[in-house]
Amino acid sequence: MWKILAIYIITVFMKLYGYFISGYLILLADAMHTISDIVIIFLLMYSGIISKKPPDASHPFGHEMVRNVASLVAAVSFITVISFELFKEGIYRVLSPAEEHFNTQLVIMIEIAVLVLLVMASYILSRKSGILDKTLFIESLNDSLSTVAAIAGILLISIGYKIFDGIVSILIALMIFYNSAKLVKQNTKFLLGMSPPDEFYHKVEEISLEFDEVKGVHDMVATYIGENKIHLDMHITVDSKMSVEEADKLSERIAEELQRKLPEIGYVIVHICPHYGKKRKIM
Repeated sequence: MWKILAIYIITVFMKLYGYFISGYLILLADAMHTISDIVIIFLLMYSGIISKKPPDASHPFGHEMVRNVASLVAAVSFITVISFELFKEGIYRVLSPAEEHFNTQLVIMIEIAVLVLLVMASYILSRKSGILDKTLFIESLNDSLSTVAAIAGILLISIGYKIFDGIVSILIALMIFYNSAKLVKQNTKFLLGMSPPDEFYHKVEEISLEFDEVKGVHDMVATYIGENKIHLDMHITVDSKMSVEEADKLSERIAEELQRKLPEIGYVIVHICPHYGKKRKIM
């Protein structure tokens, strides 16, 4: 992760340097896109550390949701600040294109070097399998496309189409907006208590019915309490003559088996009852 972060920091300084010596707004927009990625990396790394804190009295299910909160805050900030300001400046450049730009050949070389670094980052991330690495891999591809767009825009401006300084900047602003909106959507689902897909409930039922004492499974409720952790509450139907001690031991065996076969289950509560009910419980 530190290698990727180093590559991103180097590329953002190269882009900003190119902007200051040339005046191409495209380069500033491209740099802002990379800065947004750097902020996300820092937030995810820091929130990842906090999310590993053990449960306590105030947070009995742990702190894993802090990563989602951090991503949501970052996404909203990018939409309201970086994306909006770049879009506004892009509109201004379309209506009033800059009269002159400088060091065009040099900034094209800088952007090509940046593209090479981003391709290296994509290659490194493509060989990893973590969720965070996969997310950053997709974003590194977006950054590469953004850099290609910047190079194309600079070439068009250099042959007289000055309006493309604003147009490409608007496109990059919209790309930042789109990626940020996706982050908002993904993290809001978790923070609102998203439930796993039906397949998860089917597996819970199948595993539970493997026990001879279980006659049925009902009133299941499951919610994500982290990116890869689920809290499950469920009821099982047993013989009404079963003793309290037997029922308690059965619930423990079922819970252990569920967590063994479905490791994403972080917490599970098994209620024992002599009656049947609906498969899924809506609170």
